[in-house]
Amino acid sequence: MSTDVTLLVGTAEPDDAPSLARFAREVAGVLDLEDLEWVGDPKRVLGDGKDFRAWLGLRPDDEEPGLSHPFCVDVATGKGAEVEVGRRLFQELADTGRFRVVLFLDWECDRSTHFSCQDW
Repeated sequence: MSTDVTLLVGTAEPDDAPSLARFAREVAGVLDLEDLEWVGDPKRVLGDGKDFRAWLGLRPDDEEPGLSHPFCVDVATGKGAEVEVGRRLFQELADTGRFRVVLFLDWECDRSTHFSCQDW
């Protein structure tokens, strides 16, 4: 059975009008995503990393965690590598200091930069 890997992401300095295009450019640079492509409806950005594929989307909400983490990064990787890849991507984003990040593995909070997972 594979593990679902999702990162909820917001900027460290949240703004009132989050832009998926700007977010996708920033995240692509941090995660070394290539071949960015706009897909689907609602629009999402698809990109390939060295050992994963990522779908980036905007899912703002008026409640937490979506309020401070309006972007979603869904990750697909090889079976058995999901936890390692998810935690690595979390750390790469967190290390920049530019993002608020929550890592969900099978929709259970694994780690977070700004909230305690026990509060979810």
